[in-house]
Amino acid sequence: MQENDSGRSYIPKGMKIYGNVQSDGDLFIEGEVDGDVDIDGTLELAGAVRGRKLKVGRVELAEGTIESDIECLDYISIGPGVTIIGDIKAKNADVNGAVKGTIDVTENMAVGSTAVISGEVHTKTINVDLGAVCDIDLKKGYSDERASAFFDEYLGSRAEAAE
Repeated sequence: MQENDSGRSYIPKGMKIYGNVQSDGDLFIEGEVDGDVDIDGTLELAGAVRGRKLKVGRVELAEGTIESDIECLDYISIGPGVTIIGDIKAKNADVNGAVKGTIDVTENMAVGSTAVISGEVHTKTINVDLGAVCDIDLKKGYSDERASAFFDEYLGSRAEAAE
């Protein structure tokens, strides 16, 4: 693992790390990591990660693959050249690549036209562009409004009007 002038750690193309990676800064992976990744800063990916857990502050994924669960404290951006097999937890997410697993986003999720998603999605708000392929079970688990409460109120008012 190398560190460049900006203080960001770097795993170059052609390098493969067997074992866990920890850092209190940013990390750019062009090579491969076969293990868990735990960093406080931003992860940029153009390579591959295979492990049980990827824990990071912010994620910018341009291309590559991740076979691991991801816990992101802030924002995750999944580019069109990215494939993820694993569960994702984040505050906000932009998905333009392929994801198979449960996605849990506490605030806002945007799904681009190139996205392919298979699994369960929990989010407060979601925007899905035309062209996205979504085989999902959608749960708006962080919303203050519940669809069932709306219909209960609606049906209750209809029953009162009928009396």
